[in-house]
Amino acid sequence: MSQLQDTIKQISDPTVADAKAQFDQMISNGKSDSRAFIQASAEQLEQWVLAVQRKQMSQDEFNELVAAQTIVAQNFVLSQTLDAQKRAEELTIGAMKLAATKIVPLLIAAV
Repeated sequence: MSQLQDTIKQISDPTVADAKAQFDQMISNGKSDSRAFIQASAEQLEQWVLAVQRKQMSQDEFNELVAAQTIVAQNFVLSQTLDAQKRAEELTIGAMKLAATKIVPLLIAAV
């Protein structure tokens, strides 16, 4: 089991079970995607979430990094063909938004 999966399991709120599963799947899919930007984005987001869980990063710091990376990801998504845009958006921007709004706040509250 990965460190991220162990970290996500610490969130016991049953109302976010779908969000936890979706986030874990997005990160997994992103890390296995053939495009280097999506892989790097997923790995970076995973490391940021783990840093928050270890108290090496605050939620504000996390949010700032996510905001900056979201701008970069939006530019990447726009550079893709129409067919690839939806998947790229989901695996980058979607994963970041899910982490920022559901996963990280609950990780901080769980500690």
